[in-house]
Amino acid sequence: MPDIIKEGYISLKEEGLRAWIWSKRYCVLRDQSLTFHRNEAGQCIGLLFLKEIGSVTRVDLKPYCFEITAKDKTYFIACKSDEELYSWMDEIYNRSSVGTSGPTNFVHKVHVGFDPITGAFTGLPDQWTRLLKGSAITAEDAAKNPQAVLDVLEFYAEQTKREEEEYGTSELQGAVERMSGLNWAKYMQEEKSPIPTVKLPPKMVPTRPAPPPPHASVSTSSTSSDKKSKDQVLQNSPKSNVSDNYTLPSRDRHDVPIPSGKITQDTPLDQLLESKLHLDKKIPNNDHNKYNHHQKDAIDMERERERERILREREREKAAAQVSSKKKVEQRISTMTEAQIMEKLRSVVSKGDPNDCYKKVKRVGQGASGSVFVAVSLATNTKVAVKQMDLSTQPRKELIVNEILVMKESQHPNIVNYLDSFLVGNNDLWVVMEYMEGGALTDVIDNNSTMTEQQIATVCLETIHGLHHLHSQNIIHRDIKSDNILLNSQGHVKISDFGFCAKLTDQKRKRATMIGTPYWMAPEVVKQKEYGAKVDIWSLGIMAIEMIENEPPYLDEEPLKALYLIATNGTPTLRHPERLSTELKSFLAVCLCVDVRSRANSAELLNHEFLKKAGPLEILAPLLKFRAKQT
Repeated sequence: MPDIIKEGYISLKEEGLRAWIWSKRYCVLRDQSLTFHRNEAGQCIGLLFLKEIGSVTRVDLKPYCFEITAKDKTYFIACKSDEELYSWMDEIYNRSSVGTSGPTNFVHKVHVGFDPITGAFTGLPDQWTRLLKGSAITAEDAAKNPQAVLDVLEFYAEQTKREEEEYGTSELQGAVERMSGLNWAKYMQEEKSPIPTVKLPPKMVPTRPAPPPPHASVSTSSTSSDKKSKDQVLQNSPKSNVSDNYTLPSRDRHDVPIPSGKITQDTPLDQLLESKLHLDKKIPNNDHNKYNHHQKDAIDMERERERERILREREREKAAAQVSSKKKVEQRISTMTEAQIMEKLRSVVSKGDPNDCYKKVKRVGQGASGSVFVAVSLATNTKVAVKQMDLSTQPRKELIVNEILVMKESQHPNIVNYLDSFLVGNNDLWVVMEYMEGGALTDVIDNNSTMTEQQIATVCLETIHGLHHLHSQNIIHRDIKSDNILLNSQGHVKISDFGFCAKLTDQKRKRATMIGTPYWMAPEVVKQKEYGAKVDIWSLGIMAIEMIENEPPYLDEEPLKALYLIATNGTPTLRHPERLSTELKSFLAVCLCVDVRSRANSAELLNHEFLKKAGPLEILAPLLKFRAKQT
């Protein structure tokens, strides 16, 4: 990393979507670049190569302000004093190649922007327009934070597209059962009700009633004022010729040429950016108008996204190169062929006939992926749960193999333990799991008006023990919520459902996929930033709010609005914080810290004062009394 020449906090205003906003940024000047960060230890969110600078001049927008004009963008930087101002200007000017760069011409297939005067987005893909019009996001929301609206639209659209490609459906809410063939929570309870023939509970929405997803038209329950607000947002949105599968605001996956070969440390960033962009509209340097951002905002957004992606790619390449020189990397399951996946599966299952070991007692659930049975072990006469699946109907067998492997490696008192698995013939898969007759924590919350702080602390402590075990193995669960925390009749608390879990390797210390349940998602996931194990800590904090208030924050909001609120509000507020102890409020604060660096990890939480209130597991047994009434 080149030496830092100058660094410090400044106020920054850029052309583009944020043209009217001054933001506090940590600025770092190196010999060839100027980078902007949210804080001193934050990741780079803006990059300017000094060779792109056309001029550095003082302006009067603020008392101590100067303007940097680059090839495709103008930056305004405000300092605290004349001395600081001229120090920055001199250092930047002396290292830039002022006047040597000519203007660059760009063509853009999609021009995404926001007009703060009309309050309307322009150039949205058709799919985004329909999602926005069918959501509860208002014109006021868009005006307050247009970038957050674009973030959640991209998030939702990309998740939907991924499911269409992988599962042949666009129903985001139905993704769970397909993504995890081993969802146990719905059926881990005594078989005291008629056998349902229903689909397994979806992960992308809570099992309790929640508002429907956004559709092509506004719900009939929407007020006329809401509809008017949404129409105002969309009235100036021209139709895009991009298909409904389009997922990025300014990047056409089919038409944009992708550079061949690896991105290397030596590849010029500008070259990579130019190869990713089509050019169709000239933006001459001498026509720059710092107050007219509508013409260039899509280009600005695209270049920033590409810079961030390329920098991340370089970091990954560097890390992978270091690791590959030390050891051979095991092939990821997701890259295997179906034959390789089946070979891997046969290597992990037990040989023989499962009917010689287990006797199925009663079917307690059935879905597209198979049936769930309560069974008895013939060796120990104890109850077990059996998921029986027809692999020929599974679109992604590698997810099932991944889940079995994770469960086999994750034996722990606070994890629903994998017991055995069998493959009968080529397609009949049996997975045998520990039986949790108490069912999901969701049912406990729904059937008890209140939980004491001691009971909440006990559930949290047991869950954290399980999370700490997973995190110590570099495994992120990625879907912690009350639906996936199971109890037995003695009050034992265990984490279930590993269909979404991810293994962190030396090559990928952070992940950037959008997996989980919206209402429990950490802000860094919603904003599609790279994340680590602390996403589970955020979800744990949301689950604690579930136990306090009987539901997670924003459950009454439809998913897109909930994502917007998570992205903009950050830490959720409590309805009655005055009713909580100082220790519990402190626990929530360290779990639900938007700044990931300040958010506690599982090891730190184990020593938190609130968890000292935890009692013996027996205090949870009374919460299951409602089960007796269901007989």
